[in-house]
Amino acid sequence: MIEIWIMKQIVSVKQTNMKIKEIHIQELTIACNDLLFKTLVELGQSKDEQWLIAMSHSLANDLKEDFKNLEFQDIVQAFREGVRNTDKFVLNVQTYYSWIKAHRQLIWNEASKEPERQDKRLKYRSRKGTGLKSITNIKQIK
Repeated sequence: MIEIWIMKQIVSVKQTNMKIKEIHIQELTIACNDLLFKTLVELGQSKDEQWLIAMSHSLANDLKEDFKNLEFQDIVQAFREGVRNTDKFVLNVQTYYSWIKAHRQLIWNEASKEPERQDKRLKYRSRKGTGLKSITNIKQIK
């Protein structure tokens, strides 16, 4: 029963735009484990279970400490871009910090731009197609 709840929480962490500071550390650690495993597969590497557990805890703690205002989806995108645009095929703390910092800088640089003019790598942050209505389309209640 607890495992089902944890799996539902992981799905909710990945599907919502929750800031890292809003995610419970256990849920974040499990989501980090999944992200690290996927990244290793994409890099064509394999590591033992102890390494994966230790790195998951390290990544979750680093996210809570240094990147708490980013959304988990930002971290997923940072890893995605990092894997596809890297010359370093080693997954360690230094590597993921550089990927996350580069993606955070991209977010900061594009924050003041209109959504249509933002870098295409940030389209996942768009509210288009989410069912949200713009404020101009909402009728004022009298």
